[in-house]
Amino acid sequence: MKNTIIGLFLLLLSAILYSSTLIAASVYSQTLAGNDGQGWNTNHGVFGTAIREIGGVPITLSILSGLIGQTFFVLSFEKGKKFLNTFAAHSFNAFGNLDN
Repeated sequence: MKNTIIGLFLLLLSAILYSSTLIAASVYSQTLAGNDGQGWNTNHGVFGTAIREIGGVPITLSILSGLIGQTFFVLSFEKGKKFLNTFAAHSFNAFGNLDN
């Protein structure tokens, strides 16, 4: 249960970080492309220039937290499967041989 909560929290953090980075880049791209704007790189376009100027740290952190969150989430289900398999094996052994 603890791994599930940690995994979901990290996935939520990843989504919030990634979306806030994209929102900030879209707001900043309006400044770059405006009439009195600062200009932008033609190779990357307006939005690509805004993403590069905001920095790759928030996107990198969101990708890392997303991957770690998925790992915790998968691990919690793997532990759950082991528990269910053990429980099922013990409960069927408790009944003994049904042929008697």
